[in-house]
Amino acid sequence: MRKLSLIITLLLVSLSTFAKVDEIRVYKSSRRMLLMEEGNIVKEYRIRLSFKHNNPFFQMGPKRLRGDNKTPEGIYKVKRKVTENWSNFKKSLLINYPNKEDIQWGKENGYSVKELGDAIQIHGTPKRINPALKKFALEYLGWMITDEAELEELMQKYIYPMVDWTNGCMALNDDEMDEVFKLVEEGIPVKIYRANPSIIERLMNIGPAL
Repeated sequence: MRKLSLIITLLLVSLSTFAKVDEIRVYKSSRRMLLMEEGNIVKEYRIRLSFKHNNPFFQMGPKRLRGDNKTPEGIYKVKRKVTENWSNFKKSLLINYPNKEDIQWGKENGYSVKELGDAIQIHGTPKRINPALKKFALEYLGWMITDEAELEELMQKYIYPMVDWTNGCMALNDDEMDEVFKLVEEGIPVKIYRANPSIIERLMNIGPAL
């Protein structure tokens, strides 16, 4: 009986480890990211979004313009798996924002592709604190920080795990990002929703309602 239990446990671990992830789903309101395989949840993660969400007057919505600190909404894909040589993160997944729908919105509203922004990623914690986040941390927590080392320690222990802190990207911790990087291949769809799935949809393990 023990042998059978061990075999079942190993099989379950193997299914998770060697799963062929064919879709990423992000639910912004609940800060959830799911790795999917043929409609089934393989892994679930808690994500962090823009630091502007710490302002109660900041409204969640689709990314429209460079610098609006919002996360896109719609259907995208993993454009490239990125290493630290390209960005401020050890590993990240670059998505194809702006997509055709975003570019069309820009044309209809008089904005160039450049004005829409770019470099939206799923990533871990940064190698260097970005200036906007540093300014935000010092504004609200400066009274307890005396130097850069203390600021970095504060960010790692309290800010990155507990509050939204990106410029509009979707953030995990570094261990989670390592895992996602292994499971995800370039080209798979990334579906980003503002709303959360209903209880029925969660039980049925199917797509969300917008």
